[in-house]
Amino acid sequence: MTVLDRVNAGADGCEHHAARLLASLDGGRVYGLPHAAPGTAVRVFKAADGIRPFCWCEDAPRTEPSQLSHAENRARHSG
Repeated sequence: MTVLDRVNAGADGCEHHAARLLASLDGGRVYGLPHAAPGTAVRVFKAADGIRPFCWCEDAPRTEPSQLSHAENRARHSG
């Protein structure tokens, strides 16, 4: 997988790490590498939606929108 940020800086990695990285970016995109199985990029994109971004500081509860998954933020704003 290749994950790109808003300025097209990118990193290659496995599905697991690509999903975590994508979850940590605003406006990130994911692309399958030439040898990736069909549908891999879609799986990564869907997985990233429910994964919380990297947590750099674990000394407090994660309650800020930037600390929650996209799905958690949608749920907060829909109800």
